[in-house]
Amino acid sequence: MTFFKTAMLTAILTALTACVTPPSPYQVVVDQYAQRASEVSLGMSKGQVHDILSPTQVGLPTAGIKQPDRYMKESVAVDIIYYRSGWQSDGLATDDEYSPYIFNDDKLVGIGWTILGGPKTQGQVVPVTNVSVINQTVVY
Repeated sequence: MTFFKTAMLTAILTALTACVTPPSPYQVVVDQYAQRASEVSLGMSKGQVHDILSPTQVGLPTAGIKQPDRYMKESVAVDIIYYRSGWQSDGLATDDEYSPYIFNDDKLVGIGWTILGGPKTQGQVVPVTNVSVINQTVVY
């Protein structure tokens, strides 16, 4: 291969790799969660669930973490821990982007929003604008 062809090939490959956008840290977490969530089953302890799902949440910025809820109900300690399980690129951290795990006295008794009456907040789909430029003139 001639020097010119090698240089052109290198330039093209460099240009193509520069166009690749790394995935969002949120999407990486959601993908990891999806791979591990089926390993959790009702009756597990909070520690067992934590050992399975917490590694999937590594890399989330602080704003992407939903704080747990804790309260007593009829002498039962209730803990609700939220794991990031979805993501909308709308800049909001809404309930529908998390899956709640409900524990009574350290035992997993529910997964998902149904037991809690549904998510209180939902993300907004951001429309994608496609722009076509015809006969563009660039002046320096």
